[in-house]
Amino acid sequence: MRYYFLRHGIAEELADSDFNRALTARGAGRVAKSGAVMKRLNIRPTQIFSSPRLRARETAEIVAAALGLPVTLADELDFGFDLADIRSLTAELGAGDEVMFVGHNPDMSSLAHQLTGVNVAMKKGGLARVDVFGKKARQGELIWLIAPKVFDALSDASGPLDADAMPPAKLPSTAYPVHDLIKGRWSPVGFDRERGINRATLLSILEAARWAASSFNRQPWRFIVAPRENAAEFQKVLSVLREGNQVWAQHAAVLMIAVVQQYQAPDAINRHAGHDLGQAVAQMTLQALDQDIYVHQMAGFFPDKAREIYAIPEAYEPYTAIALGYRSCEIDHLPAAYREREAGERLRQPLNEMVYSGNWGRAADFLG
Repeated sequence: MRYYFLRHGIAEELADSDFNRALTARGAGRVAKSGAVMKRLNIRPTQIFSSPRLRARETAEIVAAALGLPVTLADELDFGFDLADIRSLTAELGAGDEVMFVGHNPDMSSLAHQLTGVNVAMKKGGLARVDVFGKKARQGELIWLIAPKVFDALSDASGPLDADAMPPAKLPSTAYPVHDLIKGRWSPVGFDRERGINRATLLSILEAARWAASSFNRQPWRFIVAPRENAAEFQKVLSVLREGNQVWAQHAAVLMIAVVQQYQAPDAINRHAGHDLGQAVAQMTLQALDQDIYVHQMAGFFPDKAREIYAIPEAYEPYTAIALGYRSCEIDHLPAAYREREAGERLRQPLNEMVYSGNWGRAADFLG
């Protein structure tokens, strides 16, 4: 989920009460400029929540008018706004939603710090974007902080603006409702060439695979993992991929080889091993996507080469290669065919071609 923390604009010093302090003319004008810039940056929160105090409410209303969105007043955003309040306000929203909170300091700066560990000093009218990992809102990453003076400069800039260079999600039109993570899962080739995956995040992704179900709890999966910052190991995994996959996978943040233990006993094949590995990778994929990290699985690699260079024992089979990373819309470095693939429509066979009852090939009656 993506959070925007917006501190109210410049307000008058005196009023009949602090609650009724309004924006000054300068403050309102500056917020109006900021709202216009936000629109050019294509910032489109699903929901805008505002403190009921007048200066915050006016700030939210000006920005919301520029973005063509409504404002919801929330007492939680009054002084003392905290992580528990965020979780309460966003409980009904999906992992792919974006939320803007308009409030006061020290709450805005404090929350950005609590979520990211970065010391943030929010100026009046400043905006911070924090991408959080999971709906529990316990950890996140500060993507950017726009100070009011930067908004002023951007308002005078000509040409298009791009806040985060993130391409739009390729969400399919599903026949029936599915979880947001399942709906958002696909296999891109346009990875961010600069942004890595931090150790804690990578470990949580691998931990998700660890807790997958498996026949008799045999856990037949193994992973050879190479983060991009370990250049030698990264190149080693990359060398195992087929040339067509190397073209784009070289820009991923992490490369893996997924290996499966083929035998449940020295002379007995575990015929469920591939199924179990698939479940582990599926859980890993959804855990990664919950943190805006995409997974691309590849059949296009050389298993024998992987076995040779990693000295993989005969009882284990290199099964698939995997690339992980954050997406980027800056993919001009990729050949045209890959750029076209990135923009292509996502399609699936209908359920009546894969769900049977009665006899093989007979569509299940409950499908209608």
